[in-house]
Amino acid sequence: MNRLGVEPPVTRWNDGGARSLDWTIDGVALRDLVPTQHQTPLFLDGNGWREAAVATLSRLLGDLPGDFDDGRVALVFCPRCGDLGCGAYSVEVVFGDDVVEWRTFGWQTDYEPFEDSEEYKFTGARFERKAYETLLRDLLSNYRA
Repeated sequence: MNRLGVEPPVTRWNDGGARSLDWTIDGVALRDLVPTQHQTPLFLDGNGWREAAVATLSRLLGDLPGDFDDGRVALVFCPRCGDLGCGAYSVEVVFGDDVVEWRTFGWQTDYEPFEDSEEYKFTGARFERKAYETLLRDLLSNYRA
């Protein structure tokens, strides 16, 4: 099993100084695995992305449909506007009784169908469902507050 987490705010966007948490898989930041300026919507500077954070966490928990027509969920977005047309690194989220799987990682836009590419591709990650849901629901309660 893999371990999902978030990393302390170590990323900064050049012109806004906004800090956001990074997703980690087994202690490695997703942004280290996928070189990008894109960020999670889990901003810590009160910059108005609270609704986006709540929506993303709700999608990753299966409480809302995915960001894209095919049901995929965006993990990182354009830090300037959050527009899916700028591209997002997305994943298919599959729920089992005791496991949550992230499958078919890849870059995607909202105006073209997902095309599975070999660039920055992971084979997938499997998380223990209880730990996964505890982490995401704790984050969700913080962003709803």
